[in-house]
Amino acid sequence: MTESEIERCRKRLEQFLADLLEPLGRRERRHWGSVYVRGLLLDGERKSIEPMAARLPEGNVQAMQQLIGQSPWPWAPVWQRLAQRMTAELTPDPVWVIDDTGFPKQGRHSVEWRGNIPARWADANCQVAVSLHQVEQKKVPSWTGGSTCRKAGRGILSGAPQRHPGGGGVPDEVAMALELIDEAQAWGLRCGVVLADAGYGEVTEFRQGLEARHLPYAVASLPP
Repeated sequence: MTESEIERCRKRLEQFLADLLEPLGRRERRHWGSVYVRGLLLDGERKSIEPMAARLPEGNVQAMQQLIGQSPWPWAPVWQRLAQRMTAELTPDPVWVIDDTGFPKQGRHSVEWRGNIPARWADANCQVAVSLHQVEQKKVPSWTGGSTCRKAGRGILSGAPQRHPGGGGVPDEVAMALELIDEAQAWGLRCGVVLADAGYGEVTEFRQGLEARHLPYAVASLPP
């Protein structure tokens, strides 16, 4: 978005952020939290503090770094409020899609994995995170055929990027997927059915985990 586009929707954005950032407590934290979110919304490839501050009229590198790196505010309630606000706009009994989300590795210090990554990044080092997306039921038929579902869906939770698959026992990705589901349920988010590809569907522990949580599911399997 451009600064003028943000200005046109500033009142709606301010109302949204007033509720979202309430758990930050102090007025100063909520202010810089709002500035930080506007920095994320603005056009520009780099979303670290310094370039975002340079693009914002009231940008302040020190204050924004203090908020993100040092200020002891609780992030979980903010994440919960965001998920509840996003999912409230979808139709009843929406679908949860468990998937791996790949994105290019940035910098020298972030984790990387060259395993199961999107084809367009096949020659690049990538981070891969487990994610939980909520999707309207009317978009489900398109899930197997392309990107329509991904565009209609809303990412509500994401696990930490994985360096490589887990060893013995339950794979790291499966354990994290079940943890994301538990967290979403604890927040009171609705789920009609869980969908996943063969990367999860072939893992017995994942199917057993869904059954233990009394969640209906439809998962893919590898061809014989």
